[in-house]
Amino acid sequence: MTKQISLWAAVFLAAATVACGGTRVESAPTGLTVKSVESVTSETPPPTPTPVAAVTPSPIGFANPGVNAGNFPAPPKNPVAEPASTRGIARLSSPKLGIDSYIEVVGLVNNEMQAPNDGVYATGWFPDYGLPGAGGNIVMTAHETWNHMQGPFYGMHKAALADEIEVKMADGRTLVYKVISNKRYKVDGIPMGDIIWPKIRPQGEEWLTLLTCGGEIVYGGNGYGEYLSRDVVVARRVK
Repeated sequence: MTKQISLWAAVFLAAATVACGGTRVESAPTGLTVKSVESVTSETPPPTPTPVAAVTPSPIGFANPGVNAGNFPAPPKNPVAEPASTRGIARLSSPKLGIDSYIEVVGLVNNEMQAPNDGVYATGWFPDYGLPGAGGNIVMTAHETWNHMQGPFYGMHKAALADEIEVKMADGRTLVYKVISNKRYKVDGIPMGDIIWPKIRPQGEEWLTLLTCGGEIVYGGNGYGEYLSRDVVVARRVK
């Protein structure tokens, strides 16, 4: 039986411009865009990638200074009641990285990875890619800055090897992940297919992949700008 296999492998710039502090105006992401760039017809599905010999990949990309560090104020307490949980997930948390946000379900629209509607307080989770606690690669995204304030992932670029990130579940469990990779990619060079479906993830390991904007910003004549890069932090579940 012939099967059609779609491979998602390219990322394009998809940023909404947002005013961010003082007289400086900067951008925040609407999410990441993936595009189906190859369609392969095959009699059999592709083989499952062979896990690498190492238990985890070597740590990479831990020199990601934040160009915006200290420029944006933290948002006030959310004036709107946040949901207790979303499809069994309560919160994403990392005191070390300043992350503490509720979860909003996001998806793909016209191949674009959508960011959460609540750019200040919510982290977007793509349930189609993985469920925390069920193995695989869980993919989440949030803004670095939004509406003149810090977004949920404002401090994510500071992630260092073995920093802990927690996914708190509605049933009371806390799933603990430790950072194994923090890498910054230029928008036109980010390997989205490998990020969402990492070939180097050993079988049996559960990963948490967090994406946001980062790096330099280019300003237009209207005072708005766009991030030139994307930050990707990967953590391996340890508990």
